[in-house]
Amino acid sequence: MNYRFHCAQVRALTQKGRDSPCTGIILKPTVRMLAVIGLLIGILSAQVSVNATGVRSQFNIQAQTACEIEMLREMGAREVLQGNGYEVLADVAQAYGRPIPHMYIFPTSLNMAYIAGSTAVDGRGKIVVGQQAIKLLDTIALRGFLGHEMAHLVSDSGAQGCNDYILRNPQMEADADALAARTVGTKPVKAFLQWVLSLTKGQNSDARQRLQLLQ
Repeated sequence: MNYRFHCAQVRALTQKGRDSPCTGIILKPTVRMLAVIGLLIGILSAQVSVNATGVRSQFNIQAQTACEIEMLREMGAREVLQGNGYEVLADVAQAYGRPIPHMYIFPTSLNMAYIAGSTAVDGRGKIVVGQQAIKLLDTIALRGFLGHEMAHLVSDSGAQGCNDYILRNPQMEADADALAARTVGTKPVKAFLQWVLSLTKGQNSDARQRLQLLQ
């Protein structure tokens, strides 16, 4: 699930009623919201990266830092350094042989994302997790969810950042699943996708297809 956040679009994520209570699955997607979270939709056939003016952008650390600060403030996200979610992330990071990313919790949501380009700022990167995801996912499924996000993070070249609109195609999500399965194990990734299917009463075709790829 690519969950690259764009700071100018955080309001769409945090507005009342716009954030679907479905683990980052947007049940009524728009192009604008897909650019924000893109969780499990898997219906896009191309990746696009442009800034708000429609012009392709070049990565800039100062702009990235400012965007991250604004985005996290808009979301009401707070950094955590302890708790079950952080412990699972620390374990996942160790499996990848990478430093533990900064972990931010934002209220009421089931969404999860990494911030595109954030590793370029401090070498660790940032993952943003909905409070409800931490509360409702069991440890195994949470490991799969965070393992998937970590796969995106370690694969992030920094060519695009927080100020870019990024739409992901299903193959990128499948590739992240595969990397996570090789790194943290197939069982956690399957558990996460199965949880998504359960939550959506079996209606999420993307999760179903990706589960089949992991067989």
